[in-house]
Amino acid sequence: MNARKLPRMDTRRDDAFSLAEVLVSISVIALLMSLLVPSLGRAREQAKSVTCMSRLRQISLGFLGYANDYDSYALPTCVDGRTFWWGRLNPDGVDHTRGLMWPYLAGELRERGVYECPAQPYGTYSLQGKPSNKPDDPNWITSTYGYNGYFLSPAHSGWPGIGFRPWQKVCSVHRSDQVFAFADTLLSWDLTGKRLSVSNTAMLDPPYLFNGKTWQKNSSPTTCFRHFGRTAVSCVDGHCDTLDAQGPYVRDLAKIGSVGTSNAPHYVPDYLDWSAAKP
Repeated sequence: MNARKLPRMDTRRDDAFSLAEVLVSISVIALLMSLLVPSLGRAREQAKSVTCMSRLRQISLGFLGYANDYDSYALPTCVDGRTFWWGRLNPDGVDHTRGLMWPYLAGELRERGVYECPAQPYGTYSLQGKPSNKPDDPNWITSTYGYNGYFLSPAHSGWPGIGFRPWQKVCSVHRSDQVFAFADTLLSWDLTGKRLSVSNTAMLDPPYLFNGKTWQKNSSPTTCFRHFGRTAVSCVDGHCDTLDAQGPYVRDLAKIGSVGTSNAPHYVPDYLDWSAAKP
Protein backbone atom coordinates (compact mmCIF):
# COMPACT_ATOMS: atom_id res chain seq x y z
CA MET A 1 0.00 0.00 0.00
CA ASN A 2 1.37 3.41 -0.90
CA ALA A 3 2.18 5.72 1.98
CA ARG A 4 0.06 8.77 2.06
CA LYS A 5 2.03 11.88 1.05
CA LEU A 6 1.89 14.66 3.57
CA PRO A 7 1.73 18.17 2.23
CA ARG A 8 5.15 19.85 2.16
CA MET A 9 5.45 22.75 4.53
CA ASP A 10 6.98 25.89 3.09
CA THR A 11 9.64 26.91 5.65
CA ARG A 12 10.81 29.90 3.64
CA ARG A 13 10.20 33.36 5.00
CA ASP A 14 10.36 36.80 3.59
CA ASP A 15 13.77 38.26 4.61
CA ALA A 16 13.12 41.76 3.27
CA PHE A 17 12.98 44.70 5.70
CA SER A 18 9.86 46.71 5.91
CA LEU A 19 10.02 50.43 5.26
CA ALA A 20 9.44 51.11 8.96
CA GLU A 21 12.38 48.90 9.94
CA VAL A 22 14.66 50.66 7.45
CA LEU A 23 13.67 54.07 8.75
CA VAL A 24 14.22 53.00 12.36
CA SER A 25 17.67 51.60 11.48
CA ILE A 26 18.66 54.79 9.71
CA SER A 27 17.52 56.86 12.68
CA VAL A 28 19.53 54.74 15.11
CA ILE A 29 22.67 54.95 12.93
CA ALA A 30 22.27 58.72 12.58
CA LEU A 31 21.92 59.07 16.34
CA LEU A 32 25.02 56.98 16.97
CA MET A 33 27.01 58.98 14.40
CA SER A 34 25.92 62.27 15.97
CA LEU A 35 27.28 61.02 19.27
CA LEU A 36 30.44 59.48 17.84
CA VAL A 37 31.68 62.11 15.37
CA PRO A 38 32.27 64.91 17.94
CA SER A 39 34.11 62.42 20.15
CA LEU A 40 36.33 61.38 17.24
CA GLY A 41 37.00 65.03 16.40
CA ARG A 42 37.93 65.81 19.99
CA ALA A 43 40.16 62.73 20.17
CA ARG A 44 41.91 63.86 16.99
CA GLU A 45 42.50 67.34 18.41
CA GLN A 46 43.75 65.87 21.69
CA ALA A 47 46.22 63.76 19.72
CA LYS A 48 47.46 66.95 18.03
CA SER A 49 47.95 68.55 21.45
CA VAL A 50 50.00 65.57 22.64
CA THR A 51 52.15 65.72 19.50
CA CYS A 52 52.57 69.48 19.92
CA MET A 53 53.85 69.03 23.48
CA SER A 54 56.28 66.36 22.32
CA ARG A 55 57.70 68.70 19.68
CA LEU A 56 58.01 71.56 22.13
CA ARG A 57 59.95 69.30 24.49
CA GLN A 58 62.41 68.53 21.69
CA ILE A 59 62.78 72.24 20.93
CA SER A 60 63.25 72.95 24.64
CA LEU A 61 66.07 70.40 24.82
CA GLY A 62 67.74 72.14 21.88
CA PHE A 63 67.35 75.48 23.66
CA LEU A 64 69.01 74.09 26.80
CA GLY A 65 71.73 72.43 24.71
CA TYR A 66 72.65 75.80 23.19
CA ALA A 67 72.83 77.38 26.64
CA ASN A 68 75.03 74.55 27.87
CA ASP A 69 77.57 75.24 25.11
CA TYR A 70 77.52 79.05 25.41
CA ASP A 71 78.12 79.72 29.09
CA SER A 72 74.38 79.53 29.81
CA TYR A 73 73.50 82.41 27.46
CA ALA A 74 70.05 82.04 25.92
CA LEU A 75 69.58 81.30 22.26
CA PRO A 76 69.49 84.46 20.08
CA THR A 77 66.46 85.04 17.90
CA CYS A 78 68.60 86.35 15.06
CA VAL A 79 72.19 87.21 14.18
CA ASP A 80 73.48 89.08 11.11
CA GLY A 81 69.92 89.87 9.99
CA ARG A 82 69.55 86.59 8.09
CA THR A 83 70.39 83.75 10.45
CA PHE A 84 67.61 82.89 12.88
CA TRP A 85 67.11 80.23 15.51
CA TRP A 86 65.12 78.18 12.97
CA GLY A 87 67.31 78.61 9.89
CA ARG A 88 69.01 80.98 7.47
CA LEU A 89 66.87 83.09 5.14
CA ASN A 90 68.21 82.88 1.58
CA PRO A 91 66.84 84.38 -1.66
CA ASP A 92 65.45 81.00 -2.74
CA GLY A 93 64.10 79.82 0.61
CA VAL A 94 65.14 78.78 4.10
CA ASP A 95 68.25 76.71 4.83
CA HIS A 96 67.37 75.00 8.11
CA THR A 97 70.87 73.50 8.44
CA ARG A 98 72.25 77.01 9.04
CA GLY A 99 69.88 77.79 11.90
CA LEU A 100 71.21 78.41 15.40
CA MET A 101 69.18 75.49 16.72
CA TRP A 102 70.39 73.00 14.09
CA PRO A 103 73.41 71.58 16.01
CA TYR A 104 71.08 70.74 18.91
CA LEU A 105 67.93 69.74 17.05
CA ALA A 106 68.56 68.57 13.50
CA GLY A 107 64.90 68.80 12.50
CA GLU A 108 63.96 69.87 9.00
CA LEU A 109 61.69 72.83 8.34
CA ARG A 110 59.00 70.89 6.52
CA GLU A 111 55.37 69.88 6.67
CA ARG A 112 54.68 67.84 9.82
CA GLY A 113 58.22 68.53 11.02
CA VAL A 114 59.29 69.18 14.60
CA TYR A 115 59.02 72.96 14.17
CA GLU A 116 55.36 72.79 13.11
CA CYS A 117 52.44 72.59 15.50
CA PRO A 118 50.13 69.86 14.12
CA ALA A 119 47.10 72.06 14.87
CA GLN A 120 48.50 74.76 12.54
CA PRO A 121 49.78 72.85 9.50
CA TYR A 122 51.35 74.26 6.36
CA GLY A 123 48.63 75.72 4.17
CA THR A 124 46.61 77.30 7.00
CA TYR A 125 48.71 80.48 7.10
CA SER A 126 50.81 82.80 4.96
CA LEU A 127 54.52 82.07 5.04
CA GLN A 128 56.71 84.29 7.22
CA GLY A 129 59.74 85.66 5.43
CA LYS A 130 58.60 84.71 1.92
CA PRO A 131 58.93 87.62 -0.55
CA SER A 132 55.59 88.70 -1.97
CA ASN A 133 56.79 87.98 -5.51
CA LYS A 134 57.53 84.34 -4.68
CA PRO A 135 54.91 81.56 -4.87
CA ASP A 136 53.96 79.57 -1.78
CA ASP A 137 56.40 76.72 -1.40
CA PRO A 138 57.45 74.45 1.50
CA ASN A 139 60.99 75.79 1.04
CA TRP A 140 59.81 78.88 2.96
CA ILE A 141 58.50 77.02 6.01
CA THR A 142 59.96 78.32 9.28
CA SER A 143 58.04 77.57 12.49
CA THR A 144 54.63 77.94 14.11
CA TYR A 145 56.31 78.17 17.52
CA GLY A 146 57.56 81.55 18.70
CA TYR A 147 60.69 82.26 20.74
CA ASN A 148 60.76 84.76 23.61
CA GLY A 149 63.83 86.60 22.42
CA TYR A 150 62.27 89.89 23.51
CA PHE A 151 63.28 89.04 27.08
CA LEU A 152 65.93 86.33 26.68
CA SER A 153 68.16 87.97 24.04
CA PRO A 154 67.02 91.60 23.55
CA ALA A 155 69.97 92.76 21.44
CA HIS A 156 69.46 89.77 19.15
CA SER A 157 65.66 89.76 19.16
CA GLY A 158 65.00 91.70 15.97
CA TRP A 159 63.27 94.44 17.97
CA PRO A 160 64.79 97.97 17.87
CA GLY A 161 65.41 100.01 20.98
CA ILE A 162 65.75 97.21 23.52
CA GLY A 163 69.39 96.22 23.01
CA PHE A 164 70.39 97.96 26.25
CA ARG A 165 68.74 95.14 28.22
CA PRO A 166 70.97 92.25 29.34
CA TRP A 167 71.30 89.06 27.37
CA GLN A 168 69.86 86.54 29.79
CA LYS A 169 71.69 83.54 31.18
CA VAL A 170 69.37 80.56 31.49
CA CYS A 171 70.85 79.59 34.85
CA SER A 172 70.12 83.07 36.26
CA VAL A 173 66.52 83.61 35.12
CA HIS A 174 64.36 84.12 38.20
CA ARG A 175 61.35 81.80 38.38
CA SER A 176 62.45 80.05 35.21
CA ASP A 177 59.54 77.65 35.65
CA GLN A 178 57.16 80.52 34.80
CA VAL A 179 59.08 82.40 32.10
CA PHE A 180 58.21 81.29 28.56
CA ALA A 181 60.94 80.25 26.15
CA PHE A 182 58.62 79.05 23.35
CA ALA A 183 54.87 78.93 22.75
CA ASP A 184 52.27 78.42 20.03
CA THR A 185 52.25 81.58 17.91
CA LEU A 186 50.38 83.14 15.00
CA LEU A 187 50.29 86.68 13.59
CA SER A 188 47.05 88.31 12.45
CA TRP A 189 47.18 90.92 9.69
CA ASP A 190 43.55 91.93 10.04
CA LEU A 191 43.37 94.66 12.67
CA THR A 192 39.56 94.72 12.49
CA GLY A 193 39.30 91.12 13.71
CA LYS A 194 36.49 90.47 11.20
CA ARG A 195 38.35 88.13 8.87
CA LEU A 196 40.99 85.45 9.23
CA SER A 197 44.22 86.72 7.65
CA VAL A 198 47.23 85.19 9.38
CA SER A 199 50.85 84.23 8.92
CA ASN A 200 53.12 82.12 11.02
CA THR A 201 55.65 83.87 13.23
CA ALA A 202 58.63 82.45 15.07
CA MET A 203 58.66 85.32 17.57
CA LEU A 204 56.75 85.26 20.84
CA ASP A 205 55.79 88.89 21.40
CA PRO A 206 54.61 90.15 24.83
CA PRO A 207 51.32 91.92 25.57
CA TYR A 208 53.20 95.22 26.11
CA LEU A 209 56.11 96.66 24.11
CA PHE A 210 58.78 99.09 25.32
CA ASN A 211 58.85 102.37 23.37
CA GLY A 212 62.10 103.69 24.85
CA LYS A 213 60.51 105.38 27.84
CA THR A 214 57.56 103.32 28.97
CA TRP A 215 55.41 100.34 28.03
CA GLN A 216 52.54 100.51 25.55
CA LYS A 217 49.94 97.91 24.76
CA ASN A 218 50.88 95.59 21.91
CA SER A 219 48.09 95.63 19.32
CA SER A 220 49.44 92.45 17.72
CA PRO A 221 50.62 89.96 20.33
CA THR A 222 51.40 86.55 18.90
CA THR A 223 50.43 83.87 21.44
CA CYS A 224 47.89 81.55 19.83
CA PHE A 225 45.39 79.44 21.79
CA ARG A 226 44.68 76.72 19.24
CA HIS A 227 44.35 73.72 21.54
CA PHE A 228 40.80 73.90 22.93
CA GLY A 229 41.43 77.53 23.89
CA ARG A 230 44.85 76.82 25.37
CA THR A 231 48.40 77.48 24.21
CA ALA A 232 51.25 75.01 24.49
CA VAL A 233 54.38 76.51 26.08
CA SER A 234 57.86 75.48 27.09
CA CYS A 235 59.46 77.42 29.92
CA VAL A 236 63.08 78.37 30.47
CA ASP A 237 63.56 75.52 32.96
CA GLY A 238 62.65 73.04 30.21
CA HIS A 239 59.20 71.89 31.31
CA CYS A 240 56.15 72.14 29.03
CA ASP A 241 52.52 72.92 29.80
CA THR A 242 49.29 74.26 28.31
CA LEU A 243 47.71 77.49 29.57
CA ASP A 244 44.59 79.49 28.78
CA ALA A 245 44.44 83.17 27.92
CA GLN A 246 43.10 84.32 31.30
CA GLY A 247 41.49 87.20 29.44
CA PRO A 248 39.90 88.18 26.11
CA TYR A 249 41.54 87.43 22.77
CA VAL A 250 42.96 90.34 20.78
CA ARG A 251 41.94 88.50 17.59
CA ASP A 252 38.92 86.28 18.20
CA LEU A 253 38.88 84.42 14.88
CA ALA A 254 42.56 83.50 15.09
CA LYS A 255 42.44 82.90 18.87
CA ILE A 256 45.39 85.24 19.43
CA GLY A 257 46.08 86.99 22.72
CA SER A 258 48.37 86.65 25.73
CA VAL A 259 48.55 84.54 28.87
CA GLY A 260 47.40 87.11 31.40
CA THR A 261 47.18 90.87 30.97
CA SER A 262 50.72 91.77 32.07
CA ASN A 263 54.24 91.11 30.82
CA ALA A 264 55.00 89.40 34.12
CA PRO A 265 55.53 86.65 35.03
CA HIS A 266 55.57 84.81 31.68
CA TYR A 267 56.92 87.17 29.02
CA VAL A 268 59.12 89.92 30.49
CA PRO A 269 59.25 89.31 34.25
CA ASP A 270 61.55 92.28 34.95
CA TYR A 271 59.62 94.81 32.86
CA LEU A 272 59.34 97.24 35.80
CA ASP A 273 63.14 97.65 35.75
CA TRP A 274 63.36 98.67 32.09
CA SER A 275 62.50 102.36 32.40
CA ALA A 276 64.90 102.87 35.28
CA ALA A 277 67.71 101.13 33.41
CA LYS A 278 67.29 103.03 30.13
CA PRO A 279 70.49 105.07 29.52
